[in-house]
Amino acid sequence: MKRFFSILLCLCLCTVFLPGCNGPKKNAADSIKAIYDLYILDDTAGITSLGMTEEDINAARQTYDNSLKENIRSNFAKSGQEIEEETLDELCQARKAALSKMKASAEIVSESEGKATVVIHTTYFDEADLDADAFFSAKETAQQQNFSIAEEQQSFLMDTYTQNLINAYQNVTPSEKTTDISVDCVIQNNTWVPANMSSFGSELALAVTGHR
Repeated sequence: MKRFFSILLCLCLCTVFLPGCNGPKKNAADSIKAIYDLYILDDTAGITSLGMTEEDINAARQTYDNSLKENIRSNFAKSGQEIEEETLDELCQARKAALSKMKASAEIVSESEGKATVVIHTTYFDEADLDADAFFSAKETAQQQNFSIAEEQQSFLMDTYTQNLINAYQNVTPSEKTTDISVDCVIQNNTWVPANMSSFGSELALAVTGHR
């Protein structure tokens, strides 16, 4: 069963350049958890304690938001539809609210000579099922309507699908179980960071949306 279109999975994680201060302020687990908190929970306390400035935090948030919005716009365009900016904002905020319900812990499993491996244990929600349910419910509703032209039906379908998806995100319940991500870390500017931010972002995005 192919879904109508998929919501963005990969997080666009900015490499966090933090000021040096005679060795890392936090251990590797605390640093990775701080990045998780920023991008998944929209919680800045941890990353601020590592020395990231408000300007850099806002830039990281903006990069993430822009990537998500561009992906959604692109997916709508592929279906021959446009999404209004207000609806797009509402959809993105609903998704961020769903992610903010997640919980996680992090632990160091190995550390030696400036390298460490951290495992994150995170709850998740099944975004694929949520997305599919929203679409097929909208499809059933659209089929019950009388439209004179196909374009009207398609527009109604997408509008209904989008609202279903917003409602679904707002009602997300995190999993009771957790899924694990192993993260190789290095010291950069006296701060522990993922050795590969792109890979970490992809793995984290897949984990919190139930794709692992």
